Amino acid sequence: MKKSSRSESGPVKVEVFGLTHPGQVRKNNEDNFTVCNLSNGECSLQPTVRNHTVGKFGTLLLVADGMGGESAGEIASQICTATVPKRLYDNLKSLDRISEVNCVLLLREAIEFANQVIQQQAQSNSSYHGMGTTATACVLFRNHLFVAQVGDSRAYLVRKDNLVQLTRDQTFLNYLADIGQEMPEGEEKEKRKSILTQAVGTSETLDVRVTYADVRQGDWIVVCSDGLHNMVESSDLLAAVSGTDTVVAKCQSLIDLANKNGGKDNITVILSQISGSGLAPADEETKVEAKEFREEDFQSD
Repeated sequence: MKKSSRSESGPVKVEVFGLTHPGQVRKNNEDNFTVCNLSNGECSLQPTVRNHTVGKFGTLLLVADGMGGESAGEIASQICTATVPKRLYDNLKSLDRISEVNCVLLLREAIEFANQVIQQQAQSNSSYHGMGTTATACVLFRNHLFVAQVGDSRAYLVRKDNLVQLTRDQTFLNYLADIGQEMPEGEEKEKRKSILTQAVGTSETLDVRVTYADVRQGDWIVVCSDGLHNMVESSDLLAAVSGTDTVVAKCQSLIDLANKNGGKDNITVILSQISGSGLAPADEETKVEAKEFREEDFQSD
């Protein structure tokens, strides 16, 4: 069985906040996000969620960046952020035993279900035709952070002044790199940078990529849309998260920085710090490692 970095007993605690902003260019904000205590199904930024102890079903952080004409992108991201936590919570409650494997399988299924719901809405309303959304969903479960991704919204983990990206943008540029094609330059590269290879709601089939990392006391989770990570350098993102401000002030400073740098897209960020004796302490030897999820890593011999 995979080794655990979790302490024998004790709670895991989460402090979390999130903000979204339309930016300086777009008229509508097509981003949406949600924070959900999966152990009781509460999705909000009320004090009971902003500071809570992680229960047996874990905690969900989800950013969705919608796309489509008029308000369609906003509808798609709203459907995603409403459907995924409810579907995941309902299915987790139905299980007799919760494990890392069935947690991840149900997280994937919840995003696939949201894909079906968005498609049905688009088919029933012509003004929603072609709408879709990214989905980057992080579930903190025991001593692991599982990250399911569709699109190019990102998740990072910050530990001891190190920022590690846990996701890989599902863009046409990365697809070209994967198949060994020559990369475009200049304006053509910028145009292709924003072309996604998949989105929730735009196709009957969906390849939900899942990575994971072990978490330690004091780690920060960052989930954001491309309106943030395209406007804010990684060094500035790290500096904001590593500072001494409150989590609310850190979120606001990142939104402000993205707007100061142009605010060319909608901007969304969720920040969460993990603590508690249920996790092993972080030290210089415990580097963050993003790994592709494999069921066999969490199964007994």
